[in-house]
Amino acid sequence: MKNNKSFCCISFCLLCNPHNSNASEALEKYKNYLEDGTYMGQSWGSKLPKSRYYTFSRAFNIFKQNKGKVVVELGTSRSFVHGGLEGCNSSDTKYWRPFNPECWDWGAGFFTRMAAECLVPTGAIIHTVDIAISHIKRCQIICKDFGNKIIYHICSSLDFLKTCNFKDGIDLLYLDTGDIWPIEPTAQLQLAEVQLIVKRNLIAPNGIILLDDVANRTPAKFGDTSELGKSRYSIPYLLNNGFKIIENEYQVILKRKNHEN
Repeated sequence: MKNNKSFCCISFCLLCNPHNSNASEALEKYKNYLEDGTYMGQSWGSKLPKSRYYTFSRAFNIFKQNKGKVVVELGTSRSFVHGGLEGCNSSDTKYWRPFNPECWDWGAGFFTRMAAECLVPTGAIIHTVDIAISHIKRCQIICKDFGNKIIYHICSSLDFLKTCNFKDGIDLLYLDTGDIWPIEPTAQLQLAEVQLIVKRNLIAPNGIILLDDVANRTPAKFGDTSELGKSRYSIPYLLNNGFKIIENEYQVILKRKNHEN
C-alpha cells in the first residue's frame, strides 16, 4: 500500500557490506510475524487464505530454482513499525529497532527486507521503486546491511516500467503500489503497470509476478464485490495476455502459461 505519482526517476545504491545470512533459514524465523501481519485487523469468512509467509516462500523458491538474478519491487517498505503504533510512517530513526523484529511493519509485509535476507545470499540484485523520497530513505535504513545489492529508484512505477532495461528480464516482480482504499485509483494504476509489463515483455521467460493484498478485506467493507481488491483489473488482463495463476491466496503469483515449475 504505497504512494505512487508521476516523477522524474532517480536511482542510487547505498554502499555497505552485503548481508551473509543463510537464505534457507531467513524467512522461517519471521513466519509468525508474516502470518500475524497478513491477518491482523481483518474479518475472514469460512475460507482463510494462506499468509504472505506461504507465498513469499513459494516465490523465493521459484526464484532460486530458476537461478534468478533480478528482483523488482514496485512500492518500497516505508515504515519502521506497524500501522497504528507510535512512529508509523515517521522518519525518526529512533523508531527503527533492527534487533526487535516484533516491532517491524508486518502489516505491509516488509518485502524489501525479506527479499534481501532470502535472496541476496543467492546473488540477487533487488530494485525497489517508490515515488516518495522519505519512503526510500527509510528503506535504506531498514536494509542498510545489504549494501549495493539493493538499488533504490525514486520515481513512479510507470516511469520505471517505461524506461527500465534488464537484458534477461525480471525474474521476480513484486507489485505493491497504491493504497488499499479508495480502490479505484489503485486498481487503475495496477492495470497500467501490467499493461506496460506485457507490452515491453519485461518478465523473464521463467519469471513470476507476485501481487500483494489481493484478498485484503478492506475493499469489501466499502462495497467492492470483485474479490480481487486492487488487482480487480490487472489479474484479468494478465490472464488474457499469456499468464496463469499458480498461487491464489492472500497474495497471487502468476507466471507465463508456456512455462512450468
